[in-house]
Amino acid sequence: MRLPILSLFLTAAALLGEIQAASAQPPNGYPWCSKNLRGGAISCRYTSWEQCHTRTGIGGICTRSPYYRLAPPHAPVPPRRRRPA
Repeated sequence: MRLPILSLFLTAAALLGEIQAASAQPPNGYPWCSKNLRGGAISCRYTSWEQCHTRTGIGGICTRSPYYRLAPPHAPVPPRRRRPA
């Protein structure tokens, strides 16, 4: 009786050990949101208005995401000047 229970426990531990958390896209990662007019939540996961409109269909609207922020541009690093010795 111990062997089947032990093997079941080891199998379950091995399967649960393989589960990895998915990395979620931050809410500021997509510029377009869809909202269901029947009381649904806002879903900000679209890269273009066309993509949002195609997936939203009848009964929803597409709006610009209030959370979307472009990454700040990287300023060029000035070269280091050598001090006179």
